[in-house]
Amino acid sequence: MTLMLAPMINPPTPSDSPVPDWEAFLRKHQAEGLPEIELPSLKPGDRLLVVTEHTAYTLVMRENGEADMTSNRTDRPSGRVLIHGCTFGASSSIKPNHLFCGGNLEFAHGEKGEVTTTTTIRALQLTQAEGS
Repeated sequence: MTLMLAPMINPPTPSDSPVPDWEAFLRKHQAEGLPEIELPSLKPGDRLLVVTEHTAYTLVMRENGEADMTSNRTDRPSGRVLIHGCTFGASSSIKPNHLFCGGNLEFAHGEKGEVTTTTTIRALQLTQAEGS
């Protein structure tokens, strides 16, 4: 079964208000009811396509937040990753174990667990493994 989650049409923009960017982003995110994927609900073998501003990442889920990642670009990390969740806009605040349009995918990769944060997620597509 494939679930398409609507792309974000109007990404949050920084404001001149005294409210921190992450707080404004969170309020907008909650008000718009944007779709989210709860990573703990995914099963091994589920495939998640994460399309950012510049890259399409394919994550084949494993256990405990790990996934095998590939992308459409050779200059991006690939292989086994540990998905942390989504950051809010330009902040370092993170919603652990969740992915959503408008946020930024954060994951660790490599032998040293180097942390990477992507550009804004534009679309998510989940294809559940057979028997999920």
